Amino acid sequence: MAYVDLVSTGLTPVVGGATYNFSFDTPIAADGSPHLTHLGFQGIFDSVLAQTFTSTMGCLISNYRIKIGSNTIIDFNDPAAEAGLTVPSNISVLTQKVRGVDSLQPISTTKSIGEIALPFGLDASRSHRVNVTITLLDEATWSGQALVPATSEFNITMYYGVSTDTTLYGSRQDFILSDGSQRAITVFGKKGWQMLGVSCINNTNSDQISEVRVNNGAFRALTIQQWRILDSTYLSGIRNDAGVDVPSWTLIRKGYVFLDLKRLTAGANIDLIVTATGATTYSFFPIWVAPLNARTSNAPRQTQTSVSNTAADVETESFN
Repeated sequence: MAYVDLVSTGLTPVVGGATYNFSFDTPIAADGSPHLTHLGFQGIFDSVLAQTFTSTMGCLISNYRIKIGSNTIIDFNDPAAEAGLTVPSNISVLTQKVRGVDSLQPISTTKSIGEIALPFGLDASRSHRVNVTITLLDEATWSGQALVPATSEFNITMYYGVSTDTTLYGSRQDFILSDGSQRAITVFGKKGWQMLGVSCINNTNSDQISEVRVNNGAFRALTIQQWRILDSTYLSGIRNDAGVDVPSWTLIRKGYVFLDLKRLTAGANIDLIVTATGATTYSFFPIWVAPLNARTSNAPRQTQTSVSNTAADVETESFN
């Protein structure tokens, strides 16, 4: 029980980057697959002249938000988005960390296909209304060539199979850091969801924190290098597709570090002590997981009851 389906966004790409908003309904699994394991954004980029990419598909994306009904399942606003990077983007590193799809492949010298797909773990036995907002940067800075809108397209990929967890990617929480200072930071939890970890991302592509202590019983702070050793993404390498058949690999992405919190107790906040080596603003993105079909938090609701009684209203008005 596993297959991949494709839905066209129906959008006409524009030259120079833009923000796109679109909605669609996910098809119910055709082969009995219980879950929609991944959702992804796929672009087919056509140009007149030969393309020369700088780095991963994620370097084209500065903001990516998906809502299923009223629930936001990802809201990633990159604080250091840059189309001309020669290293993997922050969203590319995140995608690879959670075993998603981060790929950029040539079709010809003037045409390529790229995709970012993240695991979510959704019920595939029913249809979901999906609302997407995505902001793309200047594709000419990224690929060296302006796209041809008429022969380029944007699609959504849907991976069907079996998931053990459902995953949410939280919005960024920003903190201003002073050079040489230590700052206490609280990343807020989400009721009913365990915090898998936190992506710490600088607003520039360099490391400006030296160590982080997690106050959940840890005796000492760990350096950024030690956190990276604990992160399998950095041990196995971060793939850096650049539109070529043979990708390159890097062991670190400066300005990004993942804090593995080992599925912190559901709903709990995490308190951190961060040591800064520069005056900057760091963004912290929590990642939450819950066993599929587990009872998670209820949506917020209004608590005041509004009572309508037509007969009483008419009678009251009659005495006025």
